[in-house]
Amino acid sequence: MKKLSPGSETLYRYWQNRFQDWLNGRSAATETGEAFLSFLEASSLRPNTVGCAARALRRIGLDVPAPSMEWGEPKYLELDDVKRLIKTAPSLLEKTILTVTFGSACRISEVLNLELSDLELDNEVATVTRKGARRERVALGKQATEALREWLSHRRSKSKRVFMDYTYQDIYRMLKQTGKIAGIPDFAPHQLRHSRIRHLMNAGVPIEMVSEIAGHRRLDTTLKIYGRLRAEERGRYLVGF
Repeated sequence: MKKLSPGSETLYRYWQNRFQDWLNGRSAATETGEAFLSFLEASSLRPNTVGCAARALRRIGLDVPAPSMEWGEPKYLELDDVKRLIKTAPSLLEKTILTVTFGSACRISEVLNLELSDLELDNEVATVTRKGARRERVALGKQATEALREWLSHRRSKSKRVFMDYTYQDIYRMLKQTGKIAGIPDFAPHQLRHSRIRHLMNAGVPIEMVSEIAGHRRLDTTLKIYGRLRAEERGRYLVGF
């Protein structure tokens, strides 16, 4: 069975536990799994969410169908919004995470799972754990590298993790609050990744290179998510950050 990333393991475990609670003592079987998914659909959850729950049930041996993925238009931030978020961040921890997530175009979970041994700051590179536990070296960029150097010079911890033992939930709450302070009430951390990738595309970076930066295994994944940029947006952004 395909190995999962730590983030996927946590998410699948959540849905498996939800399923067990829903069963309320009944046996776990394909039929009850399908009924659980129908219950989620009736609760007006998005198909992508129900699909995630279905994949979690498949991990425990239930042959349940999964709805097709829907590729909605990601929500983007303008570069000025990103700069305002970083400037508004009330702590060095949040400032660093915002800068690294945007600069690297990584998922927030990939950034939070970084270990000290993953960093090659002299080369402005880090090795992240992608989906499926795939290890991959990514470019950080100058600003993200400088932010990490500053964070590590102030960090006081024996943890092997760069951002210590903060959980996704901890950081999510912090960054959501930063978004509100910065005047972006609907801000979510994943928008940083979407926005960085859009900025690169708008700056004319070839789609093949953008797909590699995003860590997508297939070019059509990049095209499905980010291939709907309007022609008039091209050239509005600079690659450098």
